[in-house]
Amino acid sequence: MLKAVKDFICDKIKLTLLPETNIHVKENLKKVEKNKKLSPILLVRGQNELIIADGYHRLCSSYNLTEDLEVPCRLI
Repeated sequence: MLKAVKDFICDKIKLTLLPETNIHVKENLKKVEKNKKLSPILLVRGQNELIIADGYHRLCSSYNLTEDLEVPCRLI
């Protein structure tokens, strides 16, 4: 499944965006610069929300590139 990054940074999921200066975000941005793919974001369905089980730093890295970027996700 693909989802736009901007869909995660909203009231439904209640996340705060990490800045580009965050060490993990920086590392992911370097990977993208080298044309390496990032692992999918793992999601768990809550009662009224999606919970990021793994991939929050990857999500923030992607958002810092562009909010319209579609990222691979897996619902577990």
